[in-house]
Amino acid sequence: MTQTRFTVLDETQRHPDLAEQIAQILHRVAPTVKEITDLPLPEEVRFRLLAPKRWRDETRKSQHRTLARDIADLELTSQEIDAVRGGLKITGLVPGLVWPLVLGSTLTAADGRRETIIAPRALHHGGLLVDEPALHQVAAHELVHQMQADARSGAVWRTFFPQKRGITARGASAVLEGHADWADHQVTARLFGAPADHRQSPKSWRYRTHNALPGIRRLGPSRAAYEQGSRLIASAVATGGTDLVNQIWKDAAFLPTEEEIADPDAWVRRIERGYLGA
Repeated sequence: MTQTRFTVLDETQRHPDLAEQIAQILHRVAPTVKEITDLPLPEEVRFRLLAPKRWRDETRKSQHRTLARDIADLELTSQEIDAVRGGLKITGLVPGLVWPLVLGSTLTAADGRRETIIAPRALHHGGLLVDEPALHQVAAHELVHQMQADARSGAVWRTFFPQKRGITARGASAVLEGHADWADHQVTARLFGAPADHRQSPKSWRYRTHNALPGIRRLGPSRAAYEQGSRLIASAVATGGTDLVNQIWKDAAFLPTEEEIADPDAWVRRIERGYLGA
């Protein structure tokens, strides 16, 4: 069996102890994450600790790489491409507004490998540096995202043109975030006796100020994506176990529709039929 290599890089050169702590947490949570999700661990798990400016730059670059991949893969008109490029110029300020609120972000790096980028100052503002269960929760959550990406075997769910890739943006968000949310609660409940909830960690003035900006929460996955998605996954696991859920990564047709997001039982019935007919 391939041994997973965990790498946590402190590119701030100011947080070596935090890098070591996160590496230890990843080693601790990984076996439980694997058992609960029944997904294989990647050969390499990479986390990078970045200063806020570097985190913002990497986030913007990731968005441009997403567009470049869309252009390479899809038949797009010049108008469609220009519209996204214009949107990226407008939203270029978004990372500067949201960084204190984002505890971790998993993306495909410039070298093609998956990684999770974290700004330690965001962990400070979010209260996670004084909340060990919540720090375990975030590490487990982002590890699940890396495992999801491996399970998709190259299928692209991060895109500016979901319909052209045969996926629904809201359905993909609900499954990706709901699955990771469900898993991180299961993991921390097993490790600490109760699910961790980073939303309850003590927040800084800066976090509260950014969080109060009008419309700020519309700039990323909604809380509903986590909560409704978690209910979808929990319902599917209760009905047919993790095998029922894990077929989703191989076939985007199993992503929930708008109606099914609000009706988990209907979604479970549909994916159960697909599973039994496979």
